[in-house]
Amino acid sequence: MCTRRALCSITQSLVRLAFEAEPGLSTWRASHARALSTITHSLPSLREFRGHAEPQAAAFSASAIMQDAAVAETQISSSSEEASPDDVYARIDRRISEGYKITPKRVFAVVEVGGTQYKVTPDDVIITEKLDGVDVNDTLRLQRVLLLGSTAETIIGRPYVPGASVVAAVEEHFLDGKVLSFYKRRRKNSRRLRGHRQPLTTLRILDVEGIEEADAEVVAPSGAQ
Repeated sequence: MCTRRALCSITQSLVRLAFEAEPGLSTWRASHARALSTITHSLPSLREFRGHAEPQAAAFSASAIMQDAAVAETQISSSSEEASPDDVYARIDRRISEGYKITPKRVFAVVEVGGTQYKVTPDDVIITEKLDGVDVNDTLRLQRVLLLGSTAETIIGRPYVPGASVVAAVEEHFLDGKVLSFYKRRRKNSRRLRGHRQPLTTLRILDVEGIEEADAEVVAPSGAQ
């Protein structure tokens, strides 16, 4: 190992002496160094370049920061209002205190309540998941209407029909039948039995708004040729 290192060092020293003894190599080395120094001095720095002046620090202003924050918040709220759909339902001031009579209409709607879609017409009864913040005999306006239809026309929403709604009355809050869930782990002596009763709400459809019933004169009877 020592002999190999000695041979390598001797070889390197001989190569260095050969390069230093050659007159042309020293001249080329000097000219190359002179050219590099000339190029280095000829390049301007970024500070001296007119197109890249140093940025100046802006004056601190609390009012400007608050104003920018208010503008950003307004833009975010407006964009969220445009992107998000209307609420699922809205309470109406009218509360049912006596018996009510529903006028039948030859129209229907597909409305979304509690993540489920229902095809409804006036005087229908639907059962949905419990609606928070409403009491029995309250009147609601269901605003997520996906489709409206009558004997004369059909209106399809993208995804909701603008200006359409379904008026419904809350008739009852109740609990669904008990559902048992049993968990067991083999050979672990682990068992668990749980019961659950889903709270539900019954809605009576009073009216479908956003589409007019077709005239009897326009609609031909089903047996007409």
